Amino acid sequence: MRELTQVVDRISVFILDMDGVLYLGKTPIKGAAETIRWLRKRGKRIVFTTNSSAETRRAQARKLARMGIAARESEIITSGFVAALYLRKRSPRAKVYIVGEKGLRLEFERAGLKLVPYERAEEATHVVVGIDRKVNNKKLTGALRALLGGAKFIATNADATYPTEDGLLPGAGTMIGALEGCSGKKPSVVFGKPSPRMIKIALGILHSKPSKAAIVGDRLDTDIIAGKLAGVTTILVLSGVSTRQDIVKFRRMKIIPDFVIDGIKDLVHR
Repeated sequence: MRELTQVVDRISVFILDMDGVLYLGKTPIKGAAETIRWLRKRGKRIVFTTNSSAETRRAQARKLARMGIAARESEIITSGFVAALYLRKRSPRAKVYIVGEKGLRLEFERAGLKLVPYERAEEATHVVVGIDRKVNNKKLTGALRALLGGAKFIATNADATYPTEDGLLPGAGTMIGALEGCSGKKPSVVFGKPSPRMIKIALGILHSKPSKAAIVGDRLDTDIIAGKLAGVTTILVLSGVSTRQDIVKFRRMKIIPDFVIDGIKDLVHR
């Protein structure tokens, strides 16, 4: 652990995944709030990231506050926020049909993008898909009609599952799979990790070099791969999805985190 202690001292920016690192569902992970305060007292800058598009950055900040974790909206990056930024820059006149939850819709509305309802799905230029825990046949039908009409297929993230206090639940990958199956099309771009896009945005916001940053995440297949691609130090916590057995499996694919700890509280010097 001495080497980890030295790395924590050297790193100035911590990019923290949230689901499985800071909380499981609505339940905070033991020691998370105390660790955040400890890092801030030592002058560390923090960015909170999540592949989930279910909530806005503002809602995520309120959620963290209820768990005793102070976070500004500007310190939070969600896959929905990144997707909205991308379309606002690349296609400001886009007509967007969304399969996703309220948070995703709000991020697109705040970005000034036009949303298309089910009744006019064929008019959509883009279909944006995120996690949707109330997905139904009507929503998927609208997306299918838009895709068959030539709309571009965009996904906030492709997580097959996400961790909760009750175990793993289906993630955004479930919605993507359903639309791939019926339309025969695949997303042209996926914004969430393992894409390094979110990490690069975080580094840009904080004007940090990769050598001075670390990502702390609970998934080898998203957080750690994204960290490797972005060139930052990677720290895997075992409080979420990935297990020690997964580490052995991913090692064969040469996906090896720089450090493995039981939980975020292990970052604290003792």
